[in-house]
Amino acid sequence: MTPALPKRDVYISGAIALFSLTLAIAFLPNRTITYDGALYINIARNLLKGITNYTYQGVYMMYRPPVYVYTLSLLFRFVPPHSHLETARLVSAFFYALTAGLVYIFAMELWKDRLKAFTAAMFYVFNPLAFAMGTRELVHSEFTFFYTLAIYLLYTGRKRGEAMKLYLSFIIAGIAVLTRYTGLSILGVIIAYLYLTEHWDWAKKKEYPLGFLLFILVLLPWMYMGHLYYGGAFKPFSVATQYVTNAPPVSAFDYVGMIANTLGILLFLAITGFVFLKKNDEGWLLISWLFLGLLGIMTVTHKEERFITFLSPAIALLAAHGLWSLAEILHGLITSAERRKYASILLLILFLIPIGRDALHLKGQWDEQGAVYVKVMEYASANYPSVEWLLVSPKMYTMAGLYYPDAIIQVIMDRQQVRNRIASGKYDLIIKMESDPPLNIEESGMYTIAREFPEEGFKVFIRSTSIPKSKDS
Repeated sequence: MTPALPKRDVYISGAIALFSLTLAIAFLPNRTITYDGALYINIARNLLKGITNYTYQGVYMMYRPPVYVYTLSLLFRFVPPHSHLETARLVSAFFYALTAGLVYIFAMELWKDRLKAFTAAMFYVFNPLAFAMGTRELVHSEFTFFYTLAIYLLYTGRKRGEAMKLYLSFIIAGIAVLTRYTGLSILGVIIAYLYLTEHWDWAKKKEYPLGFLLFILVLLPWMYMGHLYYGGAFKPFSVATQYVTNAPPVSAFDYVGMIANTLGILLFLAITGFVFLKKNDEGWLLISWLFLGLLGIMTVTHKEERFITFLSPAIALLAAHGLWSLAEILHGLITSAERRKYASILLLILFLIPIGRDALHLKGQWDEQGAVYVKVMEYASANYPSVEWLLVSPKMYTMAGLYYPDAIIQVIMDRQQVRNRIASGKYDLIIKMESDPPLNIEESGMYTIAREFPEEGFKVFIRSTSIPKSKDS
């Protein structure tokens, strides 16, 4: 049986987590919001009214996985509505920090080298995707933590012969799936790793069949809720697949280019690490983790760079191994052991500089997302807070719910029902983009322009007969 990590390493892991949390908090975005993030917050708010009220605008949204949303809902019981967005981002920062500490511990289990483990942790912390998602109101940081923890428990449980860790691994794997449905790829990772290390002998051991049973049991409550409220036990998964399939397709070749552009030199180091991997337990684990996890994304029609955030720990471990492999080549030219150590540290610093630059660049891009919508919605909600019916551009559908949680919100579509409601003055407020269908807003005579945002391409219309402007504006 392999002994557990020394307390010193646990403390180092905690220090790395604290540093990562401080870093994420220092870089939390301000006037920005994402479509998905707004939807998660809206659903979490509705869960305060009932534990099964997984809805937005009265429609069940179970194609969105529940763990992150229920995490928010739990915290929202203790914080006021105006702090919900910041709370959602702090949840991501917290799990980003936990994962950073976990990567250090994982690397120590693999290589028993503190400097190499620290390198892996830093490569995770400054991974552009991990850093950007660590400050967003999105599921990726929490998902990354559970996915990584499940693999860590599988590896250490098998390595030490601890059945309880193996059982926990499958339970956490189930939680990962309920954090993001692409987490189902973890089943492929587990099976591939066990097959590569034990062939089919693992299937004869009781721990693994029981583990898969525990995995299914974790999913059952959500599947039962899908049966009750969403048209079928598997409907949340199938609708999620359809939702992604309907989005613009991205070829595998283009996606690889997108990833290379985003990760930059970190990807080079990870590839180097892969080249120098040995065919042992550690090597098969990293190969299974990376390739089976990536396969789960590559088979989806629509792909975005952020979809592989959950593989950031595996990329960090491979990159650290790649850097160490390069350092060993350099060590052949250096006779002093002390100087070899300094050479490794110098290499780490030299590579972290461009990696950190890439991280700041990607985060800056994400901080611009939704900034225009925030500007328009802040104006509308500050000047016209009492709205019952709201018509908005489709891209603002979920964001509008943050500012008007009690309003009936509909999207601009060229349909007769929408035109009839405009003609009758049903909507108290209309927020329209230039790219939206023209409709009959001005021709109806029921609405006047409250404000135009020419640079952003927005117009805010108010019904001519009602909605007094806020006295505070």
